[in-house]
Amino acid sequence: MVINALKRTGRIIHAVLREKAKSLRSPKWAGVRRKHLKDHPTCAACSSKRLPQVHHITPFSDRPELELDPTNLITLCMSKNECHLMIGHGHNFRFFNPNVVPNAAMVKADIKLLKAIYIQALRDRKDKP
Repeated sequence: MVINALKRTGRIIHAVLREKAKSLRSPKWAGVRRKHLKDHPTCAACSSKRLPQVHHITPFSDRPELELDPTNLITLCMSKNECHLMIGHGHNFRFFNPNVVPNAAMVKADIKLLKAIYIQALRDRKDKP
């Protein structure tokens, strides 16, 4: 139980550090991120307001021109359900889930689908370039 809590804390810290990584980001990223979270403060999957993260639907490492595009952003949380990690990345931040938007919508429609969507995200995840 303690080990799981430590792993979860590590994943949260990792997500926060990724969000703050300025060396790879446009200088405009902080403002775009702030505006997105103001406009979309809850998780698109589980509706949590705790620990919201801005997730790129198409990774900006793959399509840098989409880094600041509001239509390429979705809010996912790193709270209890860890939607950013699980749905957005298929349980590994080195990957991305190309079906994040429909997966999040299915969870939002029926939270009981959360575990099934996690499994689906694991199957669908793709390597980042």
